[in-house]
Amino acid sequence: MSAMTSALNAASTTTTAIHGNQNIVAGGNVTVYRGLSVKQLDEYRKLILRQDWEATKENPAFRKLVRAAHGGKDVEQLNAYSRAKFWEDLSNFLDKVVQAEIDLQKLWQQGNVGEELKAMIPKIEVARNDFNYDEVNRLLSEFRDKHMNLRQDLAKVDYLQGQNYELQINYTKAERYYSKAAAIEDENPFYLNAHAGILWKMGRYPEAELLLRQSLAIDEKALSPEHPNVAIRLNNLALLLSEQGNYDDAEPLCRRSVAIGEKALGPNHPDVATWLNNLALLLKTQGKYDEAEPLYRRALAIDEKALGPNHPGVASDLNNLASLLHDQGKYTDAEPLYRRALAIGEKTLGPNHPNVASSLNNLANLRYDQGKYDDVEPLIRRALAIDEKTLGPNHPTTIKIRNNLNALLEKKKAAK
Repeated sequence: MSAMTSALNAASTTTTAIHGNQNIVAGGNVTVYRGLSVKQLDEYRKLILRQDWEATKENPAFRKLVRAAHGGKDVEQLNAYSRAKFWEDLSNFLDKVVQAEIDLQKLWQQGNVGEELKAMIPKIEVARNDFNYDEVNRLLSEFRDKHMNLRQDLAKVDYLQGQNYELQINYTKAERYYSKAAAIEDENPFYLNAHAGILWKMGRYPEAELLLRQSLAIDEKALSPEHPNVAIRLNNLALLLSEQGNYDDAEPLCRRSVAIGEKALGPNHPDVATWLNNLALLLKTQGKYDEAEPLYRRALAIDEKALGPNHPGVASDLNNLASLLHDQGKYTDAEPLYRRALAIGEKTLGPNHPNVASSLNNLANLRYDQGKYDDVEPLIRRALAIDEKTLGPNHPTTIKIRNNLNALLEKKKAAK
C-alpha cells in the first residue's frame, strides 16, 4: 500500500437504499401524484444546479427547504464544512423528500383508507409541502388520540410519523413508529421494510436481517420469485449481509437480484446497473477482480445511456471501475477514468467542491504509484487548497491530504 491515501474510493460505490417497493434514480424525472408538484421539484433542482446563494435568501419557499435539510438552520448559520457540502446535501435531501412522496403514495394503497384519515390527508400534504414536519407530527398525534380504534388507519399514521421523523434525522423516534406500523400489519412487506431500513441505519443488523428475510419470503409467496420487488428485497438483504462481512451468503442473493432485474426490467434498466455495481463491489472485496471488472463496465455503459454521460452517477461508476483497475496495477487503464470522473465533478459540483478535492487526491495517488512525482505535487496542492478553504485547516480530510503532500515532498527529497 502506497504512502499516499485515497479519500474517495471507499465512498464511491453505488448502492440501493431500502425502499417500500421500488428504487429511484436520484435526480430522475419522477411524477408525484400528491405533495410536491413536478413544477416545484424542477424549480428546486434548477436552483440547486445554479448554486445561487442569493436564492437561498430571497426565495421564501427555498429557504424552507434549506432549513429542513439542515436541521432548522438558515444558510447564514452553517459552519464551513456544511457550506462546502451545501448543494450536494440539499440535492440529497430533496431526493429523500421525493422518495418519501413516492412511498407515501404506496402507503395509501395499503388496504382501504378510512374517511377520517382521508379528511386529514390534505392538511398533512400542505404541511409536508411547507417542510413543516412539526405540524405533521401534531396532526398525526391528534388523529391517533381521537381514533385509537381504527387499526388499519393507525398503521398508516404510524408509518407516516416514522417517515416524518426519519426526514428529521430522528432515528430513535422513527424506529418506534415504524415498529408500531409493522406490529399492526405484521404480514405487510411495506411496513417490514421501513422498519428494517431504520434498524439498519441504527446499526441493529440482526434485527434488520430478520425483517428483511421475512419481507422477502412474503413477496416471493405473494408475487412470485421472479417479481422485481423480490429483486429489491434480495439486493437489500445482500447489502446488509455484505456490510457485516458475510460475503458467502450475500453473493448468490446479489446474482439472483441481477438475473431477476434483467428478465423483469430489461438488461439496460438503471436498477440493473445499480445491482451490477453492488455485485461487482462484493466480488472486488473478495479479490475476484476478473469477475468484477466486466460488471463495472456494463453498469457504466447502462448509466451513460440512461442518465447521460455527465451525470454524477456516471462519475461514481467511473471511479468504481478506476479503483478496481488501480488496485490491480492497471494504471494506464485507470487514469483516463479517474480524469473523466474529476471532469464530471468539476462540471456538476464546481471546481472548488470537496468531492473534486477527493478526485484530485485519487488521481494524485495513481500518479504517485506510477512514480510520476512531478505530476503529483500540483494535484495534491490544489486538493489541499480546496479543502483548507472549504473544510478548514484542521478537518481530518484536510490533514490527510496535507500528510500526503508531506510524504510526497519527503519522497522527492530522498530521490535527489
